[in-house]
Amino acid sequence: MTIGRTMSTVEIPVAEMTHTGAPVHYPTASSRLLLDLLRLSRSSDGRLNSEATPGSLDGVIPKPVLRSLLAALRLRDPNTVQHVRRTALFATGLARFLGWEGLPLRKLEIAALLHDIGKIGVPDHVLFKPGPLNPAEQELFALQHHVGMDVLQACRVHQEVLDIINQSNPNYDNGVRNNTELSQGSRILAIADAYDSLSNKQVYRDAKTHEEILAILGGSAGTRFDGNLVNVMNRWVQAEGLPFKNQLAEPQTVVDGSFFHLAEEMQASSMCHIFSYLYVLESMYDGFYLLDAEMQFRIWNTGMERLLGRSAVRMLGQRWSSKQVEFADQNERLMDELKQPLQEVMKTGKPLTSQLKVKHMSGQWLNVEVMSVPLFDHNGSLQGVAEIFRDLSTDRRRRREDKDLRQQATRDSLTGVANRGELERTLESMLAEFARKPNAEPFSLIFLDVDHFKRINDTYLHLTGDEVLVGLAKLLQSETYSGELICRYGGEEFIVLCPATDLDQAFAKAERLRMALSDAVLSSVEELKVTASFGVTQVEQGDRLDDILRRADKALFASKDGGRNRTTPITRQDFMNGKLDLTRPKETPKPSYLFEGSFLACVTDEMVVLKFGSFVKEQQAKLIDVKQGKAVLRLGNTLLLPFWGSSPKRQPVEMQINFGPPPKHIQQTIKQGVSERTYFEITITPRGWAKDVQTFQARARRAFLMLKSYFVAD
Repeated sequence: MTIGRTMSTVEIPVAEMTHTGAPVHYPTASSRLLLDLLRLSRSSDGRLNSEATPGSLDGVIPKPVLRSLLAALRLRDPNTVQHVRRTALFATGLARFLGWEGLPLRKLEIAALLHDIGKIGVPDHVLFKPGPLNPAEQELFALQHHVGMDVLQACRVHQEVLDIINQSNPNYDNGVRNNTELSQGSRILAIADAYDSLSNKQVYRDAKTHEEILAILGGSAGTRFDGNLVNVMNRWVQAEGLPFKNQLAEPQTVVDGSFFHLAEEMQASSMCHIFSYLYVLESMYDGFYLLDAEMQFRIWNTGMERLLGRSAVRMLGQRWSSKQVEFADQNERLMDELKQPLQEVMKTGKPLTSQLKVKHMSGQWLNVEVMSVPLFDHNGSLQGVAEIFRDLSTDRRRRREDKDLRQQATRDSLTGVANRGELERTLESMLAEFARKPNAEPFSLIFLDVDHFKRINDTYLHLTGDEVLVGLAKLLQSETYSGELICRYGGEEFIVLCPATDLDQAFAKAERLRMALSDAVLSSVEELKVTASFGVTQVEQGDRLDDILRRADKALFASKDGGRNRTTPITRQDFMNGKLDLTRPKETPKPSYLFEGSFLACVTDEMVVLKFGSFVKEQQAKLIDVKQGKAVLRLGNTLLLPFWGSSPKRQPVEMQINFGPPPKHIQQTIKQGVSERTYFEITITPRGWAKDVQTFQARARRAFLMLKSYFVAD
């Protein structure tokens, strides 16, 4: 370990000797800014604890702090203030349409108002560039998210607000990030932010119309945005119009129109300096934390979360100890607590730069450089310590490249779904888990191949073929909602990995996908109708990776050889005894006048009835029966003669809906901010005489998807 003084971007406090020999410390500009951040944290604590009146912000953020932050943002860029106000109006309007109210709505509003607060520190040449940003500028601009999170954490903003902001950036990625499902609030904010940006003129492009925005958002459904929420948003805008067209003369949010005062302008100027300095820290170093004089963690930035794997929620408010941040020398010998850099700084009042090892939560040791900086006020009193980390194992650019490579290694570059390698890795893991548990729930695999794809490429050129593949991937994503993994296996072949699904259930899913595909338009060539052939198999004890893939492939071949646009199920016994006739595949049940579907939604039992009420009112349906865990609805009009017409209103159906807690076989990932989820099973039958099975199935599927969108299913 080496310890010594250094000159760096982090200026060190200067110490002089008085006539008595005692050191007098003078804070430098950088340490003053860190001390200001520490003071902001302390003052936010006091203000938050004192806000218990009806006019307070319900413990979400101290109102003076919110005013100061927005004043700083207005001082920096008035246009961004207008943007966050419109975004807040849009997000809360959409949330109310979904049934939100009370404190959750307030938290979403605050998150929308503060989601761009990090722009305060963006350099002028980037923030005000009259054109699109180049890659280097985009990289610098992206730091605004981390800077904003640092300051909001110091301001003691409610954790759910931080989660909404953090999860809304940058991509939806099918609703899951790091095995944690994104909260509904973050998904709403992502859409509201994008909608407002697209609907307003920028220096490098014109404003988009609602129809153009809808196409853009829909085109990124499943990758950047929640497709269900995009559909709900469109229905809301059509029903009520945009919420901010006539509401921007004065702020209409939790901050009233008189919040910019001279004193707060001065505070805003000081706040801007803090943001600018944090931009330097975030761009040059990997993480930092601040301790107050009582050795409590006051700031634990997002960089420290990434570096050591310890969350801010776990660290903030805790007293420092050598067990929480474990240091060792280059031989991985643990350092004595009294010899820690922090203790040296507290004892001597002098800054240190140390090269040593720090322990990640996983147990891995990392080579780091740590700058320990004492924070003195103007009276020379030690108010706290900042420790700033630089990871010496790899440079920051290499780590970003590694992240991009990992993304490329798991995603198909054209469609954005998982690639073959990611499928095989996941499938190997599921097979191992299935083998370990004798009574494990089965899972199934659906293998599909686009029919006559070469003819599509030869007739309409390869660009249209690519559009078909992208459209098919999005259709598979929108039609699966029980934790399935969508993968492009190669060329025009896709695989859907279905957890907690037996062969019969997988066959029903495959048939639903096949029929949805036959009704869909996947490219700009509207007359081009696309079909696919499907093979389905279920995992069995003793299966290896090749076994289950080979069976599914044989079932797929049977479907193609038997005439295409069909589904063939296969068991291990079928495969082994050779009884599967490839010229005449096992007959699959023909589509019937019955539609069945299911989905999970983040709603409580109390909200279910309210949602049903909205659905009945807007779709002009009839509520036949409502009981605990069950509802029956009718859509469409039954005339004197029970023949079906050509419009949905002349195609009446009855929907039986059972809802309640998710069954044990439904696998669920962790979902932040969600305490309860409801599982829906839908059965749809025709009323009157449907024209044919295909017409009924198309009508039933549209009704099912419409109902699903009202609950914003997972």
